Amino acid sequence: MDSLKKILPAKKGIERIDCLNDIGEEYWWPVPAFDSILAGWAKLAYKESLDIHYAGGEAKSLMLLGVSKILRRDFLYAEKYLRKSLSIYETLQSDIGLGWCNLWLGTALYSQGKFDEALNLQKKSIIYLDKTDDWEGQGKAWAWIGMTFATLGNYDSSFYYCSKSLFIRQKMSDYACVFHSYMNMGYLYKSAGSYEDAKDYYSKGFDYAKMHHLNSAHFNWTYFELIGTIYRLLNSSDSSYYFLNRSVREDPANLMTRISFGEILLTRNQYDSALSIFLTPVDTFRKGNDQWDLMRVLMGASKANLGKGNLKGALSYGREAYSIARQVKTRQFLMEGYLLLSKIYYKGHQYDSAYLYDEKYKSLKDSLLSSQFRWQLTNFKERTEFKNKMDQLAALGNENKIKEEKLRQEARQKWILVACFLIAALAGIILYKNLALKRKNEKLESKSKQTELQHHVTELEMQALRAQMNPHFIFNCLSSINRFILKNETEEASNYLTKFSRLIRTVLTNSKKSFISLEDELEMLRLYLEMEKLRFKDSFNYSITFINSIDDGNVFLPPLLLQPFAENAIWHGLMHKEGQGKLEFELSTDDRLLTCTITDNGVGRNKAEAYKSKSAQKQKSLGLQITKERLALLSEDIAKETFFHFDDLFDNEGRPSGTRVTLKVNYKTLTEVIS
Repeated sequence: MDSLKKILPAKKGIERIDCLNDIGEEYWWPVPAFDSILAGWAKLAYKESLDIHYAGGEAKSLMLLGVSKILRRDFLYAEKYLRKSLSIYETLQSDIGLGWCNLWLGTALYSQGKFDEALNLQKKSIIYLDKTDDWEGQGKAWAWIGMTFATLGNYDSSFYYCSKSLFIRQKMSDYACVFHSYMNMGYLYKSAGSYEDAKDYYSKGFDYAKMHHLNSAHFNWTYFELIGTIYRLLNSSDSSYYFLNRSVREDPANLMTRISFGEILLTRNQYDSALSIFLTPVDTFRKGNDQWDLMRVLMGASKANLGKGNLKGALSYGREAYSIARQVKTRQFLMEGYLLLSKIYYKGHQYDSAYLYDEKYKSLKDSLLSSQFRWQLTNFKERTEFKNKMDQLAALGNENKIKEEKLRQEARQKWILVACFLIAALAGIILYKNLALKRKNEKLESKSKQTELQHHVTELEMQALRAQMNPHFIFNCLSSINRFILKNETEEASNYLTKFSRLIRTVLTNSKKSFISLEDELEMLRLYLEMEKLRFKDSFNYSITFINSIDDGNVFLPPLLLQPFAENAIWHGLMHKEGQGKLEFELSTDDRLLTCTITDNGVGRNKAEAYKSKSAQKQKSLGLQITKERLALLSEDIAKETFFHFDDLFDNEGRPSGTRVTLKVNYKTLTEVIS
């Protein structure tokens, strides 16, 4: 499982879906299985299978979802998922898929009391599992067929399949499944009324689990519950209570264990406690169509009400349990239903009905005991042959263990010699590697110092350029304030001076930093543009637009990177335009690259040359020249090209209609800036 999870991130498409399903499948094997985790992996595989139309992945994930519902005892939904899976596997003609899907669907139908259909599907699964030599699947299928035959009262067939399952699992050394095969043999003998033999198989299974160090928590409660039930059937109430109470303590959340415990409470006249246990899962069993277990708890609830003297409640639950028993045709529960209804009617003074059900009970009991007794007589020979076969298998296993131990000793001696040689060789390699590594580290240390020194020089150059940028920017702003004052526009000068003070405070704060967030950069840009709008009497509008989704708090740039381009567009393009000007900033990011497009509808670069004064030329060359040098140093620092270029725009008649600047900057993230 761990190896599958490690390779999952490298998988894509069909391989990834198969890996998801394989991980999910691993969760149906642990004891106890993890139904929620299994469902989680299966849902993910199913979704991705639908996305790429992968039928094989869809079929397996649906089967896994069905298994998760079986583990949750929601057999209706389990049947729904498994039938959809089976339909796809039939189209794909997948033997392994058809084998396992038929088997799990049979399991879901068994618990719904559809024993004949369940048996057909279980037998069908064997055909496909034989084709694929899937011993694991065959062992499980034979075990379930044996269980179904035992429930239907066909003990010969049940013994054949249960013993076959136990034999193949012993051969595979599948310890957990061998334990469950012993429990299946116990169930067979319990169904056949041979309680001592059932107890013997349960005890063998428990001893086997201890010998092979299986999960004690799970196997303890399984054994304690089953052996406790056998003692109840043998009328050993105290022993039954002891084992069932231990089973509940081992796994308090286990629903089936608590139901078995409720059945022994009935024999001790603890009717209220028993009734509470029986009624708790009724709605769950109804919802999941768990007819087998619903019949069991309804029968228990009827007996508890009868013990309390509540004949109405006893009759209601008893009739429903009897109705299910008739529907699923289980003779053991049907016989129990006859006896229960007879007792209820007798206590209610309905003697005719009591007599009728008592006669049915006696007739079915005689028939059942007769068939059980005949089978116990004829089974003696088969059981002896089976025991001899198991003894031979155990002897063969012991002989193989002796041979394996000899081979292990010889292998150990060889490995000791090989290990000594490898240790000597490894010591030589390590010595050589250490010397080589020492020389390499010395070279890397020297190179690292050079790189660090170069980075320091680059940073100093960047600081020098930022120091040039700040006075240039401040000078331009003061020039604008001066113009307002000369024109005696005191209110505008005051507003401008207020905005200017905010902008200067922001600029001075950010100028101390090598990088600032795009959010802060755009805030400075907006302050600057508002100042220029005020100065030029709102003769232009501006907009700042994100083309795609940008986390402006995680995009970091050198400060005052965009302002020079805005200044150039306003002073040399929009200032000389007649009519309303427009300045647009469009930003987008892609693969750590920020693209900023700055478009104005000014007079264009050629026409601007005619308007330029000597002062304006200096302003342009200084602002953009400093920015160009800063971008060049930034490219060196992050080892990626950062640049900008101008494009002249023309209208439909070929007249200049503005300028577009495209700036591309490789930005840093917050993590990189902090580190």
